[in-house]
Amino acid sequence: MIASGAEIRRGIEGALAILRGEADAMSRFDLTLDGFFKSFTAMLLAAPVYALLVIQRLERRPVALAPVLLVLLEGLGYVVGWLAFPIAAGLVLHLLRQGGRFVPLVVAVNWAAVLQVALLALASLAALVLPAGPGTVVTTVAVLSALFYQWLVIKTALEAPGGIAAGFLLLDVLVSLLVSGTTDRLELWLSDPAHSSSGG
Repeated sequence: MIASGAEIRRGIEGALAILRGEADAMSRFDLTLDGFFKSFTAMLLAAPVYALLVIQRLERRPVALAPVLLVLLEGLGYVVGWLAFPIAAGLVLHLLRQGGRFVPLVVAVNWAAVLQVALLALASLAALVLPAGPGTVVTTVAVLSALFYQWLVIKTALEAPGGIAAGFLLLDVLVSLLVSGTTDRLELWLSDPAHSSSGG
């Protein structure tokens, strides 16, 4: 299911409403089951920006893989990364008997990711034209801002205390690191035949 232009605009407006701290922010989203699935359209919207970030990362740390295989691995890691947190969060919410908050959480987190990726992309572009020191500061501030915003989104969607939201944020970070780390290790393993043969 792909969201229409109006539905995409509604999702982005909801994400911006959370950023502005508006009390009715969650009412901006489509929190139906249909809205849940269509919120993953955000994954498609963020994909081009994510690709640019990957290219920038690979320029700093090249990987000796065929382009087709590299695109396949990065694409797979990207999709798994988008699905991993909803699955993990859903399990935790089920254990906490708060399953009713699952759809609002995923919908809000998905649409908010578009803003986060845009922020990180702008910071990366700024870092390219700035000296190393200021560039690092800009990138660090952008990452911390994105994490704070993610905490705010989770807190708002779950209608939970800050500590609970921080726990889900930590879960999100850990899952993301696991997925990206696994993708990186797989790329390095496939690009190093000597290591591959010695490991067997």
